[in-house]
Amino acid sequence: MRSILVFFTFIYISVAIAQQETMPNNKVQNYLNSIPNQPGVGQSPFTCYVIDLSNNKIIAKHQESMRIPAASTMKLVTTAAALNILGANYTFKTQLAYSGSLDKATKTLNGDLYIIGGGDPTLGSRYYTEDGEESDFLMAWADSIKESGILHINGRVVADGSAYEYQGSPSGWVWGDMGNYYGAGPNGLTIYDNMLKLYFDTKAIGSDAKLTCTIPYLPNFYLGGSIQAAKSSRDNAYVFGAPYSLDWYITGSIPYKREDFMVKAANPDPELTFTHEFNQALQAQGITIKYFPETKRNLLKDSNYQMPALKTIYTHESPSLLSIINLTNLYSVNLFAEHLLCEIAYKRKGIGSTHQGALIAKAYLSSKFDCSGLIMTDGSGLSRSNAMSAKFLVLLLKYMKGSNNYKNSLAVAGKKGTMRSIGRKTAASGRVIGKSGSMSKMKAYAGYVNSTTGKKLAYAMVMNNYNTPTYKVKGYFEKLMVLMATY
Repeated sequence: MRSILVFFTFIYISVAIAQQETMPNNKVQNYLNSIPNQPGVGQSPFTCYVIDLSNNKIIAKHQESMRIPAASTMKLVTTAAALNILGANYTFKTQLAYSGSLDKATKTLNGDLYIIGGGDPTLGSRYYTEDGEESDFLMAWADSIKESGILHINGRVVADGSAYEYQGSPSGWVWGDMGNYYGAGPNGLTIYDNMLKLYFDTKAIGSDAKLTCTIPYLPNFYLGGSIQAAKSSRDNAYVFGAPYSLDWYITGSIPYKREDFMVKAANPDPELTFTHEFNQALQAQGITIKYFPETKRNLLKDSNYQMPALKTIYTHESPSLLSIINLTNLYSVNLFAEHLLCEIAYKRKGIGSTHQGALIAKAYLSSKFDCSGLIMTDGSGLSRSNAMSAKFLVLLLKYMKGSNNYKNSLAVAGKKGTMRSIGRKTAASGRVIGKSGSMSKMKAYAGYVNSTTGKKLAYAMVMNNYNTPTYKVKGYFEKLMVLMATY
């Protein structure tokens, strides 16, 4: 009996020693150990992992294999996959084409003019145009139609966004997000960031705001509900609506005594907006059009519809994929990320699909390193069905460490992008780069560190469902960044 007791005591001591040997002992780890003891944090899912990229030595870890939603750090996955699968110089292409025949003598098109979408998310985007110049590309397109010898269209303008599935929004997006501008879903024909600008006039506190204008024009769009004027400088309005539904609802409040106060909402039908906007641009250039504009999605409701043979007039190419990725990571542009994921599927499968894009992206990355710590259901991280472990994120960063294109797309602590407000006037400023992630009761950061001692680190930290103000969690993470920057 005594020998058995000695044996188990030996085993217990050996396990304890092994655990101590594998647990790092340094200032980063010591501070990390204290975070779960902070008020409102103890029961929160929390995963963190830090390694030295020069030797793969673990610097700090806490529940590093736990998979939890990590908000916009999912864009690190999407942009890495897009860079590797599509390439930095890849471009999205949009075609103008026509059906029927062209009478060159009368400059009359006896057929329809088609806009064939290729998933370009930059058309009229605020990230690529100045205020007031969003529709300039449409006027340039209209010029190209005139130059091709068309002054009269004995048909209609048809917008075709069928390159991507007409899914509207990715699976897992919640009702409270889909109607707001950051919840705009991908479309084969995206225009103006798939955003509606709702303008309101407000008067006295407590009075109902009056909707004065909606830009761009969306036929038959109806906005129900109401928002009140409030003694506040903030936009506290929330818009609700489903993709391809034109009956929407708004609630909340906006500042009082304002004229043309803008509330940004998602566009429920970008394809419909596109065809009307281009129709208007053509008419502004003196081109006559016989029938009202149409969409491919609406035409497909007729089971007898068949796509006609088309002749291409003009092909528009987007800025490079790298340019789009830079904006996606630096400013956390959800729509761009969703387009990147859909385009991966379009390139490989011939149809843009969030689901297929996620499968292809994960399969590709799984061929390079262990992706068991990834559950991917969208490209932007807005879906709460996503989940990632800190260890997975660090493995991804390790795999991408040689890509300057990738690293240069990231925000810089204390300097630029979505991380400009963290680490200001600390050692982390300019030394910590990465991608932030924020949703209700969710905070995350992942990226690289160039420490003051010359070490190159990769890190990830994600916390969910904390019962404390977000600024406090941000403060804990900022302290970790400062300690990593001086490690």
